Amino acid sequence: MSDQGSTHGFQQNLSAPNPALGHTPQKSGIKRDKFFGFTQDEASALVLHEALAECLPPNTPIHVTDFRAALARLDGMPTPEVILVDISEEDQPINALGALADRVEPGTTVLAIGTIQNVNFYRTVTKDLGVHDYLAKPLRPETVADAFRPIIVGRQPAPALLRGGRMTTFFGARGGVGTTTIATSLGWLIGTRLHRHTVILDTNLHAGTVALSCNMAASNGLMTALETPERLDALLVARSVRPFAERVDILAGQEALHRNITYQPGSAAPLLQSLRERYNFLVVDAGARLEPFARDVLSLTPQLIILMDPSPVSIRNMARLLSLLGGPTQGPRPMLVLNHAGAPGGLAIPAMEKAMGARFDAVIPDLPRIVPKNTQLGLQPAALRGPFRQAITELAAALDIATLGDAA
Repeated sequence: MSDQGSTHGFQQNLSAPNPALGHTPQKSGIKRDKFFGFTQDEASALVLHEALAECLPPNTPIHVTDFRAALARLDGMPTPEVILVDISEEDQPINALGALADRVEPGTTVLAIGTIQNVNFYRTVTKDLGVHDYLAKPLRPETVADAFRPIIVGRQPAPALLRGGRMTTFFGARGGVGTTTIATSLGWLIGTRLHRHTVILDTNLHAGTVALSCNMAASNGLMTALETPERLDALLVARSVRPFAERVDILAGQEALHRNITYQPGSAAPLLQSLRERYNFLVVDAGARLEPFARDVLSLTPQLIILMDPSPVSIRNMARLLSLLGGPTQGPRPMLVLNHAGAPGGLAIPAMEKAMGARFDAVIPDLPRIVPKNTQLGLQPAALRGPFRQAITELAAALDIATLGDAA
């Protein structure tokens, strides 16, 4: 089919592409287009236009043509930064992508659409051939936007993590600010008072304290899922979590200190997705150490909370963390929560907020007679009516979690 009269205008600039079939930057000085896309039918072209119109330069065309004609067109031009190809009418789509790879300069991101709906095919084209992402027809605007738009504007999407239960991650501005206590308390409150199935995940594989604070045994299933992600399935998750309270489970490991952890980069994403498909809420204790697993979790969480205490170190580290953290699904900034407010010798809230240039989204008072006593005994301080449970209830409200009724 000819592409005459079958192009669609776009607007807004692209940012730097992610490498796909090529793995090194293209030589500087060569001017190339931001985007070249084609499909083999008008219906798909219209969907692509609707989904991508806001993230491409003005007058960027989506061509309606066959694969061979598209290859010939690419032969006569510098390789664009992003290429979208349609392999739906190719008898040998793998060979067709191989032919494309021979023509693609390093540093180009390749996206593909087609008619094959097969997990093995998807893995082959994305893992073995280096295609950045693949979608099967018929295309839907929202699916195209979720999968392709973040790539085109220059950031790695996490489309799988947009589905399933809600995910909230606590990260400490410094060690000892209470991420375990607050994360487990929030998870307990959501499960037992809101009656929603919740799992609490501890990312510290050597010295995590979630299981200990809940008076439970750790599991070796978490390490298995991270070292050998190909073994991850619903059965492994079911065997790895530990029941903690009504509708609340725990997933935590405690590996021997002498053991080297062979964390497989990227294995956090399928684990988080599996948990979100199984539970209504996923609450993560990411501690205060930027280890590989925690880093991946922080980049993938839609809702990030930086937990602070009333200390100058927390203020300093908070500013540093804001420049580091932030994934493609997160809001404009993480939520800021103050724990141990009013502790002896601690900074006053107005002074902290002035120094930070931001207000706290929630404040949890220092309650040395309630919280340490209960946590040391493996009990939940939020189980007692009083100021701590009220503070956790207010934190849930700040997170826009549904009304908890008589939780306070």
